[in-house]
Amino acid sequence: MRVGFIGCGSIAKAHVERLVKMNDVELVAFCDIAIERAREFARKYGGKAYQDYHEMLDKEKLDACFICIPPFSHNDQEILCAEKGIHFFVEKPVALTLEKAVEILKAVKKAGIITQVGYVLRFMDSFRKARKILHEKGGRIALFEAWRYGGVVGEKKHWWRRKELSGGQLVEQSTHQVDLARWFLNDDVELVFASFETQLLNDLPDFNIESASIVNMVFKSKAIGVVTSTCAAQPAGMTTGFRVVSRHIQIVASGRECKVIEGDKVEVLKPSVDPFFEEDRHFIECIKRGEETEVPYIEGVKTLEVTIAAARSAERGEALRLPLIPY
Repeated sequence: MRVGFIGCGSIAKAHVERLVKMNDVELVAFCDIAIERAREFARKYGGKAYQDYHEMLDKEKLDACFICIPPFSHNDQEILCAEKGIHFFVEKPVALTLEKAVEILKAVKKAGIITQVGYVLRFMDSFRKARKILHEKGGRIALFEAWRYGGVVGEKKHWWRRKELSGGQLVEQSTHQVDLARWFLNDDVELVFASFETQLLNDLPDFNIESASIVNMVFKSKAIGVVTSTCAAQPAGMTTGFRVVSRHIQIVASGRECKVIEGDKVEVLKPSVDPFFEEDRHFIECIKRGEETEVPYIEGVKTLEVTIAAARSAERGEALRLPLIPY
């Protein structure tokens, strides 16, 4: 399996370090606008370095491409892969705007290629087992609640701090929590109402994203969900987790560990796998078998839509119904 990379930052490195452990994968090309980063990857892992992904996609015969770029950088990378019949894995969020994501989705559908979005938490074995128990024994699901208490990413001038480049914490980071809600409930969101706090960190230079947010969701099943986020947590107070309430099962997750509660019984599920390896292996295996992945591009579009709807809701002070645009 001949694999190339567009984007050679830290998340690309995480994928490369897993792929090199697979005997059926050959890393043949790396591209980054900072050419030295691509050269460093090529020196360490083999293959050629490029600064222009158009050149890389024209010159290299790739079976698959990993697209690991910031939200604002999505242009025609995925569309070119689709037109050339190259299967692609793309990191979240899949785009900065819903319009761009839908444009890419149409190209993917037309080409019939295999795609996967980097929602790595779906491959945490503790979460997967908890979700399986929930759907086998839980009955009707009423509530999903998640939280992400983190800090500001990067130094000043980092793209993450600018709404026009990252979309904000919810779009770029807490997208994981929104995606967990959709995945655990196995349902789509039909109504979103959100509130953003934007004053707490406005003393930081080059910072214009939300410092805290609360997103309320109503699913098609009429279950409700809430995702609470902040990038203003103290270092010792950073935490992630979620809870699920169904008729017969309750789930409480902290970090990567899950507790499944049924009556007076509590089962503790601890993680035992590397979810990055599992998601990358899944992508490669699906290509080999010619099967759709568990997290195809449409899943990234749907999760992006919820986060964009939340940002618009917070700005307008009103609830928004989905879909925002047809796709």
